[in-house]
Amino acid sequence: MASVRSLREHLVQELNDLVNAEEQLIDALPKMAEEASRRELKAAFRRHLAETRRHAQRATQALKMLGEKAAGKTCEAMEGLLEEGEELMSASEPGALLDAMLITAAQKVEHYEIATYGTVRTYAQVLGENGVAKLLAQTLKEEKAADKKLTQIAEGQVNRRAAEEWHEQKGMLQQGAEWVGSAAGTVARTVMPRSSAADRRQSKGRRTRSKRGRARR
Repeated sequence: MASVRSLREHLVQELNDLVNAEEQLIDALPKMAEEASRRELKAAFRRHLAETRRHAQRATQALKMLGEKAAGKTCEAMEGLLEEGEELMSASEPGALLDAMLITAAQKVEHYEIATYGTVRTYAQVLGENGVAKLLAQTLKEEKAADKKLTQIAEGQVNRRAAEEWHEQKGMLQQGAEWVGSAAGTVARTVMPRSSAADRRQSKGRRTRSKRGRARR
Protein backbone atom coordinates (compact mmCIF):
# COMPACT_ATOMS: atom_id res chain seq x y z
CA MET A 1 0.00 0.00 0.00
CA ALA A 2 1.29 3.46 -0.92
CA SER A 3 1.98 5.79 1.97
CA VAL A 4 -0.81 8.20 2.88
CA ARG A 5 0.39 11.69 3.79
CA SER A 6 -2.85 13.47 4.67
CA LEU A 7 -6.46 12.99 5.73
CA ARG A 8 -7.51 14.25 2.31
CA GLU A 9 -5.51 11.50 0.61
CA HIS A 10 -7.12 8.97 2.92
CA LEU A 11 -10.56 10.33 2.01
CA VAL A 12 -9.77 9.95 -1.71
CA GLN A 13 -8.50 6.41 -1.07
CA GLU A 14 -11.69 5.43 0.74
CA LEU A 15 -13.88 6.94 -1.97
CA ASN A 16 -12.03 4.88 -4.57
CA ASP A 17 -12.74 1.81 -2.48
CA LEU A 18 -16.42 2.73 -2.36
CA VAL A 19 -16.70 3.21 -6.11
CA ASN A 20 -15.41 -0.31 -6.68
CA ALA A 21 -17.42 -1.74 -3.78
CA GLU A 22 -20.63 -0.39 -5.29
CA GLU A 23 -19.70 -1.74 -8.73
CA GLN A 24 -19.14 -5.20 -7.27
CA LEU A 25 -22.47 -5.01 -5.46
CA ILE A 26 -24.25 -4.00 -8.67
CA ASP A 27 -23.03 -7.28 -10.17
CA ALA A 28 -24.02 -9.34 -7.11
CA LEU A 29 -27.52 -8.05 -6.28
CA PRO A 30 -29.36 -9.50 -9.31
CA LYS A 31 -28.26 -13.02 -8.36
CA MET A 32 -29.26 -12.45 -4.74
CA ALA A 33 -32.70 -11.32 -5.90
CA GLU A 34 -32.99 -14.40 -8.11
CA GLU A 35 -32.01 -16.78 -5.27
CA ALA A 36 -34.44 -15.27 -2.75
CA SER A 37 -37.73 -17.12 -2.22
CA ARG A 38 -39.86 -14.45 -0.55
CA ARG A 39 -41.32 -11.84 -2.87
CA GLU A 40 -40.65 -9.10 -0.33
CA LEU A 41 -36.95 -9.98 -0.16
CA LYS A 42 -36.65 -10.13 -3.94
CA ALA A 43 -38.19 -6.66 -4.14
CA ALA A 44 -35.82 -5.32 -1.48
CA PHE A 45 -32.76 -6.55 -3.38
CA ARG A 46 -34.04 -5.11 -6.67
CA ARG A 47 -34.85 -1.78 -5.06
CA HIS A 48 -31.42 -1.63 -3.50
CA LEU A 49 -29.85 -2.41 -6.88
CA ALA A 50 -31.31 0.82 -8.24
CA GLU A 51 -30.02 2.67 -5.16
CA THR A 52 -26.58 1.09 -5.50
CA ARG A 53 -26.24 2.41 -9.04
CA ARG A 54 -26.88 5.91 -7.65
CA HIS A 55 -24.40 5.29 -4.85
CA ALA A 56 -21.65 4.44 -7.35
CA GLN A 57 -22.47 7.63 -9.26
CA ARG A 58 -22.34 9.71 -6.09
CA ALA A 59 -19.00 8.28 -4.99
CA THR A 60 -17.60 9.05 -8.46
CA GLN A 61 -19.09 12.54 -8.30
CA ALA A 62 -17.54 13.09 -4.85
CA LEU A 63 -14.13 12.27 -6.32
CA LYS A 64 -14.69 14.75 -9.14
CA MET A 65 -15.66 17.44 -6.63
CA LEU A 66 -12.30 16.84 -4.97
CA GLY A 67 -10.53 17.11 -8.32
CA GLU A 68 -9.87 13.37 -8.45
CA LYS A 69 -11.05 10.45 -10.57
CA ALA A 70 -11.70 6.79 -9.87
CA ALA A 71 -8.42 4.86 -9.81
CA GLY A 72 -9.88 1.43 -10.60
CA LYS A 73 -8.73 0.05 -7.23
CA THR A 74 -10.32 -3.22 -6.11
CA CYS A 75 -12.16 -3.09 -2.79
CA GLU A 76 -10.90 -6.28 -1.17
CA ALA A 77 -13.28 -5.97 1.77
CA MET A 78 -16.34 -6.04 -0.50
CA GLU A 79 -14.78 -8.80 -2.56
CA GLY A 80 -14.42 -10.96 0.56
CA LEU A 81 -17.96 -10.24 1.77
CA LEU A 82 -19.47 -11.14 -1.59
CA GLU A 83 -17.40 -14.33 -1.83
CA GLU A 84 -18.77 -15.33 1.56
CA GLY A 85 -22.28 -14.57 0.29
CA GLU A 86 -21.66 -16.83 -2.72
CA GLU A 87 -20.64 -19.65 -0.38
CA LEU A 88 -23.83 -19.20 1.63
CA MET A 89 -25.99 -19.27 -1.50
CA SER A 90 -24.42 -22.55 -2.59
CA ALA A 91 -24.86 -24.14 0.85
CA SER A 92 -28.65 -24.34 1.00
CA GLU A 93 -31.72 -25.16 -1.07
CA PRO A 94 -34.31 -22.43 -1.84
CA GLY A 95 -36.55 -21.66 1.12
CA ALA A 96 -36.65 -19.71 4.36
CA LEU A 97 -33.19 -20.88 5.45
CA LEU A 98 -31.59 -19.59 2.25
CA ASP A 99 -33.51 -16.31 2.62
CA ALA A 100 -32.14 -15.94 6.15
CA MET A 101 -28.61 -16.61 4.89
CA LEU A 102 -29.04 -14.07 2.07
CA ILE A 103 -30.13 -11.47 4.61
CA THR A 104 -27.07 -12.32 6.72
CA ALA A 105 -24.79 -11.75 3.74
CA ALA A 106 -26.58 -8.57 2.67
CA GLN A 107 -26.51 -7.03 6.15
CA LYS A 108 -22.79 -7.68 6.48
CA VAL A 109 -22.37 -5.69 3.27
CA GLU A 110 -24.69 -2.94 4.53
CA HIS A 111 -22.84 -2.64 7.83
CA TYR A 112 -19.52 -2.35 6.02
CA GLU A 113 -20.94 0.39 3.78
CA ILE A 114 -22.61 2.21 6.66
CA ALA A 115 -19.31 2.30 8.56
CA THR A 116 -17.38 3.49 5.51
CA TYR A 117 -19.86 6.11 4.35
CA GLY A 118 -20.16 7.43 7.89
CA THR A 119 -16.39 7.78 8.09
CA VAL A 120 -15.87 9.49 4.71
CA ARG A 121 -18.73 11.88 5.34
CA THR A 122 -17.09 12.91 8.61
CA TYR A 123 -13.72 13.32 6.88
CA ALA A 124 -15.33 15.56 4.26
CA GLN A 125 -16.97 17.64 6.98
CA VAL A 126 -13.77 18.25 8.97
CA LEU A 127 -11.88 19.05 5.76
CA GLY A 128 -14.45 21.69 4.89
CA GLU A 129 -15.74 19.80 1.84
CA ASN A 130 -19.37 20.39 2.70
CA GLY A 131 -20.72 19.59 -0.76
CA VAL A 132 -19.00 16.22 -0.69
CA ALA A 133 -20.22 15.60 2.85
CA LYS A 134 -23.81 16.34 1.86
CA LEU A 135 -23.59 13.97 -1.11
CA LEU A 136 -22.21 11.16 1.03
CA ALA A 137 -24.81 11.77 3.73
CA GLN A 138 -27.55 10.98 1.19
CA THR A 139 -26.01 7.59 0.50
CA LEU A 140 -25.45 6.90 4.18
CA LYS A 141 -29.15 7.53 4.86
CA GLU A 142 -30.18 5.11 2.12
CA GLU A 143 -27.77 2.41 3.33
CA LYS A 144 -29.24 2.63 6.83
CA ALA A 145 -32.77 2.40 5.42
CA ALA A 146 -31.81 -0.68 3.38
CA ASP A 147 -30.35 -2.36 6.46
CA LYS A 148 -33.50 -1.55 8.46
CA LYS A 149 -35.69 -3.03 5.73
CA LEU A 150 -33.71 -6.27 5.76
CA THR A 151 -34.12 -6.50 9.53
CA GLN A 152 -37.88 -6.03 9.19
CA ILE A 153 -38.11 -8.80 6.60
CA ALA A 154 -36.00 -11.14 8.74
CA GLU A 155 -37.93 -10.49 11.93
CA GLY A 156 -41.31 -10.39 10.21
CA GLN A 157 -41.34 -13.83 8.57
CA VAL A 158 -38.03 -15.27 7.44
CA ASN A 159 -36.34 -16.15 10.73
CA ARG A 160 -39.47 -17.72 12.19
CA ARG A 161 -40.12 -19.76 9.05
CA ALA A 162 -36.48 -20.92 8.96
CA ALA A 163 -36.85 -22.09 12.58
CA GLU A 164 -40.08 -23.92 11.67
CA GLU A 165 -38.27 -25.66 8.81
CA TRP A 166 -35.68 -26.91 11.28
CA HIS A 167 -38.30 -28.22 13.72
CA GLU A 168 -40.12 -29.95 10.86
CA GLN A 169 -36.86 -31.53 9.71
CA LYS A 170 -36.03 -32.57 13.27
CA GLY A 171 -39.48 -34.14 13.66
CA MET A 172 -39.04 -36.11 10.45
CA LEU A 173 -35.65 -37.38 11.65
CA GLN A 174 -37.15 -38.46 14.97
CA GLN A 175 -40.02 -40.23 13.22
CA GLY A 176 -37.54 -41.98 10.96
CA ALA A 177 -35.51 -43.14 13.95
CA GLU A 178 -38.66 -44.38 15.71
CA TRP A 179 -39.74 -46.27 12.58
CA VAL A 180 -36.32 -47.94 12.28
CA GLY A 181 -36.44 -48.93 15.94
CA SER A 182 -39.98 -50.28 15.57
CA ALA A 183 -39.06 -52.26 12.44
CA ALA A 184 -36.01 -53.73 14.15
CA GLY A 185 -38.16 -54.82 17.10
CA THR A 186 -40.68 -56.48 14.78
CA VAL A 187 -37.93 -58.39 13.01
CA ALA A 188 -36.48 -59.51 16.32
CA ARG A 189 -39.86 -60.74 17.57
CA THR A 190 -40.42 -62.61 14.30
CA VAL A 191 -37.01 -64.25 14.12
CA MET A 192 -36.48 -65.12 17.77
CA PRO A 193 -39.55 -67.39 18.23
CA ARG A 194 -38.61 -69.27 15.06
CA SER A 195 -35.09 -69.68 16.33
CA SER A 196 -36.39 -70.88 19.69
CA ALA A 197 -38.66 -73.42 18.01
CA ALA A 198 -35.77 -74.71 15.93
CA ASP A 199 -33.65 -74.95 19.05
CA ARG A 200 -36.40 -76.95 20.81
CA ARG A 201 -36.64 -79.36 17.89
CA GLN A 202 -32.89 -79.85 17.85
CA SER A 203 -32.85 -80.42 21.61
CA LYS A 204 -35.70 -82.90 21.38
CA GLY A 205 -33.87 -84.76 18.60
CA ARG A 206 -30.74 -85.03 20.73
CA ARG A 207 -32.71 -86.39 23.72
CA THR A 208 -34.40 -89.00 21.50
CA ARG A 209 -31.09 -90.20 20.07
CA SER A 210 -29.65 -90.34 23.59
CA LYS A 211 -32.53 -92.56 24.82
CA ARG A 212 -32.12 -94.90 21.86
CA GLY A 213 -28.40 -95.19 22.58
CA ARG A 214 -29.09 -96.15 26.24
CA ALA A 215 -31.74 -98.70 25.18
CA ARG A 216 -29.26 -100.52 22.90
CA ARG A 217 -26.78 -100.80 25.77
